[in-house]
Amino acid sequence: MFIRLLKVLIVTTLLIFVNGCNSFIENYDRETTAPIAIDQSLCSILNEMKSITVTSFKVDSLSTLELFDSLIVDTSSFVSLSNINNWSIDEDSTSYFIMYFPQEADSYYVALDQSSEFEIYDYGGQSKGPDNLNISLTNIAGCSDMRMRYVYSNLYGAYLAKIVNYSSSSVKLAILNNNTPPYADFTVSSSTAFVGDTLNFVSTSQSGAYEITAYNWNFGDNNSSNDSSFVYHSYADSGTYTPSLTVSDGYLYDTIYKPGSIVIAPGDSE
Repeated sequence: MFIRLLKVLIVTTLLIFVNGCNSFIENYDRETTAPIAIDQSLCSILNEMKSITVTSFKVDSLSTLELFDSLIVDTSSFVSLSNINNWSIDEDSTSYFIMYFPQEADSYYVALDQSSEFEIYDYGGQSKGPDNLNISLTNIAGCSDMRMRYVYSNLYGAYLAKIVNYSSSSVKLAILNNNTPPYADFTVSSSTAFVGDTLNFVSTSQSGAYEITAYNWNFGDNNSSNDSSFVYHSYADSGTYTPSLTVSDGYLYDTIYKPGSIVIAPGDSE
């Protein structure tokens, strides 16, 4: 009798464990992005996205702490997580700047388009080495615009970064983590209307690892709104319009376009 009860207990425990693991895996998959998708995104950011010039410090005679204190005051110049732009660092030898990792994540990925010496330091001056480093003279993951890729764990907050490059006038850098970005989508109260009719645009977007904090609507007629997750809009002219919605968690963005989805017919005044 005791052995039978023990077997039942073991089987029950295993079932609970397996179900718990399945639940954990499902939640993990929903909140993180696969490495291959991250490489594709890093390539796109380096190759296709706009570049923002970084305010860097060229003096190499100060201590790590002095450099940190000099740069930390200007938060607008921080190099940070973004899937809509890369960062361009002017180079003549050595450049220092602040990198800001705003979200807790299992992994952060830093990609450079030039082979360079790259290091980051915490406020105490300790170097934070990567968990993984990939260097190539031609390409990484099939991307000719990505020559170096660092993978870090346990990064959060502000760090002092250093890039040394003697052969290029600038280095482009991209930062991503493996958190799932938000997913943009929306509905419209009607796909057809007359000039002057009011249409209701409602976001059906989904948050990723972090909650959506911003909605940016573009109605396709040179008008836009960032009021909330639902907005009202009327068109002043007849025609076919392509509305779009961009959502963001503050650092990661997603945009959806719906080409030609709104058709406006002439009203009585046209």
